[in-house]
Amino acid sequence: MRRFEGQVAIVTGAGRAGGIGAAIARRLASEGARVAVVDLCRQRPEVPREQFGEWESLCAVAQALEEVGEPGLALRADLTDEADVAAMVDAVGKAFGRIDVLCSNAGGGTGAGPVDQTPVADLSLDDWRYTYAVSLDSAFLCAKHAVPHLTRQRGAIVNTTSISAYHGVPGISAYAGAKYALTALTRTLSVELAPQGVRVNAFAPGMTLTPYVRQRYESVAAQNPGTSPEEQMNRVVAARIPLGRPAQPEEMASVAAFLASSDASYMTGQTLFVDGGMRV
Repeated sequence: MRRFEGQVAIVTGAGRAGGIGAAIARRLASEGARVAVVDLCRQRPEVPREQFGEWESLCAVAQALEEVGEPGLALRADLTDEADVAAMVDAVGKAFGRIDVLCSNAGGGTGAGPVDQTPVADLSLDDWRYTYAVSLDSAFLCAKHAVPHLTRQRGAIVNTTSISAYHGVPGISAYAGAKYALTALTRTLSVELAPQGVRVNAFAPGMTLTPYVRQRYESVAAQNPGTSPEEQMNRVVAARIPLGRPAQPEEMASVAAFLASSDASYMTGQTLFVDGGMRV
C-alpha cells in the first residue's frame, strides 16, 4: 500500500528504537510518507527515571526509514515548551512544504505512572504537573501549531493515549488522568476541525513490548524481591489479556497508520482500544 504517497508526517516521541513512535514512523515511510521524527534528545535531571531518546538514537531512527522509503528528518524539541514546538513545526513545513499528518505519540511521566507507582496521598505536585505536561500539554501544543498546515491539506491527527486511562490501576493517577484528558482533547479537536476537513482520532495501546514497558516491569519487579520483570509481565498477561501475549510496536503502528489514512476517512473523534481484549 502507498496510502501516504506525497504526504508529510510528524511523529513525536520517536527517538528510541523499539518504541511505538519509531514503529509508526517506519510504517508511514513504508507507505510513501516523508516523515519528521521528533524527541527531546536530552535527559532531565529533575526526573531521573525518565529515559528519553538520545540525539544519536533519533538520527538512527530517521536514517533507518531509508530502508523502507525516504530517509526521515530528525528534530530535537521540548514538546512542553511552546516556542520549541512552534519552531519544530515551522522547520517541518520549510523542509517539506506541507504537513498532512500529526502523530502525537510523545508521553511519559514520573511519580504516578507510567513507570513509577505512587499513591495520590504521597504524590508531589511537581511530579503531577510534569506528567501532565509531557503526556497532555505536548499533544495540545503540537496540534495548536500544526493545525494551520493540516487544514490546508485536509489532514489528520492521531493521538496515542493508553489503556491505563480506562481502568483503575493503583499508583498511576497522573499518567492515567493525563491520557484520559487526551481522549477528551481528541474529541474536542475533532469537532473543532471537522469543518476544515481535518480528522482527529486516537488509539489506546495495551501492554506493548517497548523500552518504556520493560522499564515499568523492572520497577515492579524491584518492588517485589525474588521476582523478575518477565514474571511480573507474564502475571498480568495471564490475568488480563485474552489474546495471551503482549503486543509488538508494529501492531500499534498499523492502527495509527489506518487512522491517519483515507481508509478511516469517515472516522473522527474516536479512540480505538488496541489491547488484546483487556477491556472486553
